[in-house]
Amino acid sequence: MQHELQNRFLDIHKHIKKLKTMFRVLYYWMYITLQKIKTNDTPAFNSYILICLLQMMNILTIALILNCFLKINTNTDRNTAIYMGIAIITVLYLVNYFLYYAKRDTIFEKYKGMSPERKTKGQIYFWLYVVLSVVFFFVAGINLVTQRF
Repeated sequence: MQHELQNRFLDIHKHIKKLKTMFRVLYYWMYITLQKIKTNDTPAFNSYILICLLQMMNILTIALILNCFLKINTNTDRNTAIYMGIAIITVLYLVNYFLYYAKRDTIFEKYKGMSPERKTKGQIYFWLYVVLSVVFFFVAGINLVTQRF
């Protein structure tokens, strides 16, 4: 029993490490893309903000889908929903600050020497993540949200 719990914990730990790596690479590509904009003076900070917003969109998309299938009646008023959203985005900002923005120099140094194949693959995955996150969020929002407020 204890051995099984240890294995499950190790599996969860491996998945968390993969997610952290995925978002580090995503942060790197967001930085590279924003750095190409001549009027963008702070591409590292803007990348950090955009990663947080994309993650928030993903969380809300999952919540909308779960709510649609599970028919959860939360009976929350508008203010409670706003406060919950502020709490979630604040947690995302804090976690991402320490995981990515504070370690930006290390991240940029680590990924700048990628092979051309890895760069192409990374850019494809980056754009897929960005576009699909936005599309799924709006499709779920348009089709799954009922007017209450």
